[in-house]
Amino acid sequence: MPTALLRFLVTASLLTLVTSGADLAPPQQFEGKTISAIRWDPPSQPVLREDLARLMPIQAGNALHVDDVRTAIKQLYGTGLYSNIEVEVTPGSDGVALTFRTTEQWFVGPVEVRGGKVKLPPSEGQLQNAARLELGTPYDDQDLQTAQENMRSLLERNGLYLAKIAPKVERDGEHQLVTLTFRVDSGKRARFNLPILIGDTKLPTDKVARWARYHGLFRWKQATQENTQAGLQNIRKKYNKQDRLTANVTLKDQKYNQEANRVDTTIEAEAGPKIKIDTEGAKVSKSKLQTYVPIYDEETVNRDLLVSGVRNLRDYFQNRGYFDAQVDFRQKDINADEREITFVITPGDRHKVISVDVKGTHYFTPEEIRERIFIHKAGTLILRHGRYSDGFAKRDKEAIEALYRDSGFHDVDVQVNAQDDYKGKKGDVAVTFVITEGTQYKVFTLNIDGMNRKDRPTIVAMLASQPGQPYSDTNVALDRNYILNIYQSSGFPDATFEYKALPDKAAHTMAVRYTIVEGAPRYVRDVLITGMRTTRPRLVDPNISIHPGEPLSWTEMGRMQRHLYNLGVFDKVDMAIQNPQGDTEHKYVLFHLTEGHKYYTAIGFGGEFARIGGSQTSLDNPAGASGFAPRVDFEVSRMNLWGLGHSLNFKSRYSTLDRRISLNYLAPRYRNVDGRNISFTALYDNTRDVLTFTARRLEGSMQVSQRYSKATTFLWRYDWRDVRVDTNTLKIDPLLIPLQAQPARIAMPAANVVQDRRDDATNAHRGYFNSIDFGVAERYFGGNKNFSRLLARNSLYKTFHTDWVLASNTQFGWIRPFSISPVTTTDPATGVSTTRLPTAFEYVPIAEHFFGGGSVSHRGFPDNQAGPRDLKTGFPLGGDALFFHSTEIRFPFLGENMQGVIFHDMGNVYKDLGSISFRTHQQNIQDFDYMVHAAGFGIRYRTPVGPVRVDLAYSINPPTFYGLKGTYRDLILGTATPQIQTVRHFQFFISIGQAF
Repeated sequence: MPTALLRFLVTASLLTLVTSGADLAPPQQFEGKTISAIRWDPPSQPVLREDLARLMPIQAGNALHVDDVRTAIKQLYGTGLYSNIEVEVTPGSDGVALTFRTTEQWFVGPVEVRGGKVKLPPSEGQLQNAARLELGTPYDDQDLQTAQENMRSLLERNGLYLAKIAPKVERDGEHQLVTLTFRVDSGKRARFNLPILIGDTKLPTDKVARWARYHGLFRWKQATQENTQAGLQNIRKKYNKQDRLTANVTLKDQKYNQEANRVDTTIEAEAGPKIKIDTEGAKVSKSKLQTYVPIYDEETVNRDLLVSGVRNLRDYFQNRGYFDAQVDFRQKDINADEREITFVITPGDRHKVISVDVKGTHYFTPEEIRERIFIHKAGTLILRHGRYSDGFAKRDKEAIEALYRDSGFHDVDVQVNAQDDYKGKKGDVAVTFVITEGTQYKVFTLNIDGMNRKDRPTIVAMLASQPGQPYSDTNVALDRNYILNIYQSSGFPDATFEYKALPDKAAHTMAVRYTIVEGAPRYVRDVLITGMRTTRPRLVDPNISIHPGEPLSWTEMGRMQRHLYNLGVFDKVDMAIQNPQGDTEHKYVLFHLTEGHKYYTAIGFGGEFARIGGSQTSLDNPAGASGFAPRVDFEVSRMNLWGLGHSLNFKSRYSTLDRRISLNYLAPRYRNVDGRNISFTALYDNTRDVLTFTARRLEGSMQVSQRYSKATTFLWRYDWRDVRVDTNTLKIDPLLIPLQAQPARIAMPAANVVQDRRDDATNAHRGYFNSIDFGVAERYFGGNKNFSRLLARNSLYKTFHTDWVLASNTQFGWIRPFSISPVTTTDPATGVSTTRLPTAFEYVPIAEHFFGGGSVSHRGFPDNQAGPRDLKTGFPLGGDALFFHSTEIRFPFLGENMQGVIFHDMGNVYKDLGSISFRTHQQNIQDFDYMVHAAGFGIRYRTPVGPVRVDLAYSINPPTFYGLKGTYRDLILGTATPQIQTVRHFQFFISIGQAF
């Protein structure tokens, strides 16, 4: 028989056996023949030798059996690495030779959408998702056509009917990966025409069509998917306003007019009858009805929704103190186009929850039970009637029973008793939770079958279901997750967990048995990373924590994915295992990185409203007056410089108080150390946020930060700045101007340590925050002033009474000059020059003094108004020492999103360290070194960007001082009118974020 014919018969027979399982025998002359050789075509196979040796049941030198060949083909197909396998049998003098002819299976590799003409929407990421080509899954040529159809459908739904898609397919034969790149030219987007309305609209169709608002202010809107759905929603809203709550508005068709590049939209609108929803027996606002009656959301009417509305309204009234409230409903058809639904409410007498008690608990403390109770006794400001309803009682009962069952009390029973007219007072209600714990079930024995790991004792010791411990399904679930996580982390992705729990011989004990099927181990064949067009490998390589030959761990893959995201240069990190279902021990791990945009631009408009008043020439408001300062911000950033994750950021601000330009260069992860960053900053600032003067500041700094732990960060920096005070704006005694207005060059190395253990940095409830900053300015480092500077802060937060927070904040600062040199000053009036040794307070430039007071330091002062003042004009001079302490009690107030605050602020800015005093009164009108106290009340309203803060403070002992009335020219000429002034007792602040 010719070789070609033999090959055909054997191949056809084997493939038939493989696919259909039929028992077809090969030609008898080959059965039992010795296999002289096994060859592969092509010689290079995708299966590793160790996998091939495990999968192949036939070897050279063994007898040929068709069952063995059939098994070999099945197992090779089972690897998932082949799309076709043929076997050729060639007879020879020493037996038969087998040739396996294989066709490799391809897998989806990187899928990218590129093109400078992609218009939003859709985005490149949305187009990529629309292709539905998942990384690492098998690929067929038909998938390319399907992907293009899906992408085109998305483009057309967004009005891009003229879009062009050009796919590019690249194949990596070594790794069996197909890279697909789609270049998209969106073309011009189509616009709407007036929609066509069909159905029973109840109104003229042209009027309903205009409701869609597809025509903008000047022209027809673009035919995007978002605008299409917005048009449907606009029609629904119009119908709802006419009480047609069951109106059904759907998109039936969209046809494209290529000549006009317009889209004709067909909308089916079934208006439905008018439905009037009202209440009887008690008044409920329409907004409340829309909240509690689901008809408004579901846009249909049925008995289930009405019953749900009854239940919601009953809970609403019971929660407002009407604990006996009863709600029912009735329907009436007024005519064919109008229906009336009335909720009949019998509120009953109003009650007040006086107490909530817990009885019968022994295993848990009453406080632990109360933490899970939603029912609440009446409060002073919030929940003035308490919180109670049948629904809440059921919820609390289930929560307490779940707590007990998790601790082994399977027969627990909780009863919620509400005693009306408590202690004879009408309307008072006492709620009691009566708990019958029952007997606790415990684990008597724990057996684990199938766990053959060396670290078995360590794993067993960490399980929740230990002998003698409470038995619960929750503990079993915890053990299951823990065990499977360990197996998956160590390369056993197919591990399974089963358990049985049966009563043991001893009463109320359980015999627990865990059965583990470990499955075959899986290892990393290689890690393939794609998508780095700009990013350099030296940035990514240190974050590659998975290497060839190591166990295939999903846990480690997820950790590596998080590290890559944390680099801040990738918008998306796709992770997959190539051929996850294939029966091979070694698998490729795929990571495809999508780099973020290189440029970021932002512009913002805002303003400040505070006690900032005054003017550049007026002397009338040394303590400030209410004023508004508009502000414009502009920012441009260049990301991922040099492909190393570095960034260059330009920021600018212009307002009536501040004009600033800064340029910052950030090099994160210096020398590939996580948490170590280096930054260089150049700054120009012209500010008058302190009313006493306007200062121009040029500054350059370098900073190295290192995160020591999750909570602790160290920072080292070098600052150099040149500060010049505009003498024309310095509102102080003219005799002091020559000294205070001297140009200052400050060169300061500094170190800072920050320890942050707050649960929420924007709105902390527990934890603490510590910060210490110390720097030394010295001529040796390049400046002309010598002084050291220390600023420390401590904040503490503690929760009590479940949702009340006690918060405190303490700040301490000290500037200490040294090596003071004599200075020569000239009297501007006489022109006489004198040389003398300045005091420590005079030596430190006024722009370097501590300034305090305001919303984040001491609310008894306007911003930057604390501390020493000029004895002639009354304007603040700042000081060389500061001490502030604030205490707040934060509590729930008028709803879930609003919080009230009672606060007390104390402290001041002092002339120097030796002047710090805890005195509570001024010794004379020139004394500012005393402790100012203020108390007040604030409101915090929770928003996504942080709490909006409003604080009203009353300063108990504000400073009184000499001031002048007149202009700056009057000050120079000595013609200003003296007058005694006082910082106002009442201060207010509006801002975002907590005070500390």
